[in-house]
Amino acid sequence: MKLLVLDLDGTLWDHEDASRLVPPFEFHGDYLTDAYGEELHLFPRAREFLEWASWRFILTIASWNVEERVRPILEGFGLWDYFLFPKIEGHPNKADMIRRTLEELASIGYNIEDVIYVDDRDLHVGEIKRALPEIDFVHIWADVNSFEELRQLLEKMR
Repeated sequence: MKLLVLDLDGTLWDHEDASRLVPPFEFHGDYLTDAYGEELHLFPRAREFLEWASWRFILTIASWNVEERVRPILEGFGLWDYFLFPKIEGHPNKADMIRRTLEELASIGYNIEDVIYVDDRDLHVGEIKRALPEIDFVHIWADVNSFEELRQLLEKMR
């Protein structure tokens, strides 16, 4: 099996820090507004990408956020159930998040052969590569310009 690890802020949606948003949220298709009218938009075709990827990968999250703030956003968009052992935590140690997810998957019998990490910034890649040298990194919006291009790239990597 292959594990596809996604960041959230700037990767799945256009907001830089979804933890700053204040409930209650109003959902309008692929965007929401918070209690103060601030908006967060899913990137185009993000939903379709997750549906496609869910049939080909185990999906998870490694995000430097506050789960209590961000999980209701994922649930409101109907996206939470795509992810297995998501890590949405208030620290930047994504290598640790991914390592613990791999341990949890192994504990229930998954044999992960490949890990692909997708983020809009390469800030954490060095640390992740030191901890997990075999991981593949896709710099979304640099290596690919859309979720359709990401899908095409992942198909080539199979």
